[in-house]
Amino acid sequence: MHYVVYLDEFGHIGPFVSRDHERHRTSPVFGFGGLVLPVAAVRDFAIYFYKLKCRLLKFELEQQNEPAYRWEKKGAQLYTVKNVEKYRELRTATGRLLNRLKQLGGHVIYGGEHKAAGEAAHQPAEVFKHHLLQLVRQADRFCAARQATFMLLLDEQQAGSIWREMNVEACTLAMFSTETDRCRTLVEPPLQGESYLFQTLQCADWICGLIGRLCAYQVASHQYGDWEIFHRYFHDRVKAAALPCSKLDSRDIPAIPAHPSHTA
Repeated sequence: MHYVVYLDEFGHIGPFVSRDHERHRTSPVFGFGGLVLPVAAVRDFAIYFYKLKCRLLKFELEQQNEPAYRWEKKGAQLYTVKNVEKYRELRTATGRLLNRLKQLGGHVIYGGEHKAAGEAAHQPAEVFKHHLLQLVRQADRFCAARQATFMLLLDEQQAGSIWREMNVEACTLAMFSTETDRCRTLVEPPLQGESYLFQTLQCADWICGLIGRLCAYQVASHQYGDWEIFHRYFHDRVKAAALPCSKLDSRDIPAIPAHPSHTA
């Protein structure tokens, strides 16, 4: 069995102080997330996502000249409080997308952390490297348990900063390491792709847009009370589709009060 793992970032790599801070207010969490698909299911899932995107966002697609397969709706723009509250179609489509992923033998995958409070305590380069490696090792354990292998495709970073390149290289070193925790099932160093050419990467971005909101609410519900709507409609569905090891680092994360299950 062979798998492909598609990853993007969720949250924000920079420091976080509070939601109303003058500069550092973007997100209290950072990590990587996306989807794991058997190679044999990649084409079917990509076509399913493309058709779902065209149906769900038909009005917006008709307002621009870009071909539908190249046009992207970012997860952060799609999963807003207003959209989730107003459009039942979005809630339903999200549920169907996660169900289809499971039907094809795929999973949601994610991991990250509740960032240390305060500007001085946060080290973006180290956070990026740590969580990228954590996700690669998470995928490696999943595949090793199934005597499978995987390839990893990352959303191409337009910034192209040196430390991003160094951290992808760290994954390559983990692949060839002689240590006991080396990534034995990764068949090639991580690749980067332009998301406008890959429906699968666009889907990973949608998943990350949603996970970033679920995790922010998880760690800071006192500041993100309006984001309870994401927890209400999507928490159980994402959890059902996710690998059991997918989670935030437990440091500083308070328990979330229980909420009744809701369906779209």
